[in-house]
Amino acid sequence: MIDLEMLKLVQDENTSAEVLDELSLNEDPFIRARVAAHMNTSAQTLVRLSQDETPLVKQFVAEHLSTPKDTLVRLSQDSDMLYWVAGNPRTPVDMLKRFSESESENVRSSVAVNPSVPMDILTKLQEDENEDVRTAAAKNPQLVNKSE
Repeated sequence: MIDLEMLKLVQDENTSAEVLDELSLNEDPFIRARVAAHMNTSAQTLVRLSQDETPLVKQFVAEHLSTPKDTLVRLSQDSDMLYWVAGNPRTPVDMLKRFSESESENVRSSVAVNPSVPMDILTKLQEDENEDVRTAAAKNPQLVNKSE
């Protein structure tokens, strides 16, 4: 059973990084996932949560904007995390290039919507053989902002 007080804390946008760090040690994977998704979670806590046994927790870490690049690199070694890492704006460019050539259209689509993807890679994804990847590329903020 989820502790309602903890649930309130992980849903409160004003919860401090220190409190979130404490909550990240909770045995309930739902609470840990909420901590991993919280905007105030520190990079240090995200690094620890990146080694969590629960895939959902690691997915939230992989897409969190404060996750350190070296943690993203480590997470990318798990093929189940590629989609999430590929969409993170902090993912290194060399990894985005590699992901843009993935056999998985889901991974390529995630790269295509990444606001930090270099224009040469985005241009290539606009011409991808898969319609979903092309559609994702068309939604990239770099292209959307150009057309406004």
